[in-house]
Amino acid sequence: MKTVWMPAVVLAAAVALVPYAGTAFAENTEEESSAVLAETTDAAVPQDSNKTMDTTVPQDRNRVQLPNPMVPYTSYHEMMDVLGFRPLVLPRGEGYELTNAFVIDSTVSDMRYSSRYGIPEQRSTVTIRTALRSDIDAEDAATAATTLSGIYSVDWRPLTLGANTLLLAQVNDTRFAACWTQGDYIFTCEGENFNRWDFTHRIVYDLMDITDHYYMAD
Repeated sequence: MKTVWMPAVVLAAAVALVPYAGTAFAENTEEESSAVLAETTDAAVPQDSNKTMDTTVPQDRNRVQLPNPMVPYTSYHEMMDVLGFRPLVLPRGEGYELTNAFVIDSTVSDMRYSSRYGIPEQRSTVTIRTALRSDIDAEDAATAATTLSGIYSVDWRPLTLGANTLLLAQVNDTRFAACWTQGDYIFTCEGENFNRWDFTHRIVYDLMDITDHYYMAD
């Protein structure tokens, strides 16, 4: 069934909402990020770091199976050493805890978070991926969004924000995805158990606020 999107004027109004208190965050320091990764439990991270993981979500046709190995990490510094850049993370004050951290094919960071609050099965989850634009082989922005996020069969709709363009996709009623670039980097974020307003708000006022300041071109 074709996804129905809100009119552009309504989306613009959503973006224009006044940020709620505490959404303008500076990027985590390396020490803070390492501390977050260190909190990842052994149960959440596979012990065999050389094992290639199947990233297919069962019975979910919107997820692409990635053939590249997903290597788990508990050290932010080690991830930086492998990737050659600093992975984008959620600020700790956002009420989410890191549950998994991976590097895919030595080029893509994959940071997974779950809300600390609410009924466990209804808590929202966030997956953030970061890569160098030069490492994503794609002919256009929508293809790049699909390649990095691993989500296909969705319509990536552009939303212009000043000099930048945010691509948004709705997978189902409570699952959304976004893709944007800044400087030499490309980012995707997937959120589950969200509504459209809250997801867009988090991308624009939290994550893009960070990337606008800390991922500028050299």
